[in-house]
Amino acid sequence: MIKKRGRPKVADTGALLVPSSALLDNHIEELLEAIEEIQGLTALLKPLPTTSAKREEYEGRLYAALTHLEHHVKPAIKEWDRVVDRMTED
Repeated sequence: MIKKRGRPKVADTGALLVPSSALLDNHIEELLEAIEEIQGLTALLKPLPTTSAKREEYEGRLYAALTHLEHHVKPAIKEWDRVVDRMTED
């Protein structure tokens, strides 16, 4: 597992985006975790020889992290649009 660094929270609100929703916050957190995993795996893969026994495992984990990222991008954008649209109505 790639060691994850702590992320600072926005002061006062604890939310990355304002306004936001629990669903949007969840998607953003999932995206940040996937990005961290992708960064860690690419850092491991770059210097690794193509003949390394670990390469297949890391490449598989990279593929999984990329698909996880894809899984959360469109719903995050859709929810962000919904939140912003709701804000303009208020």
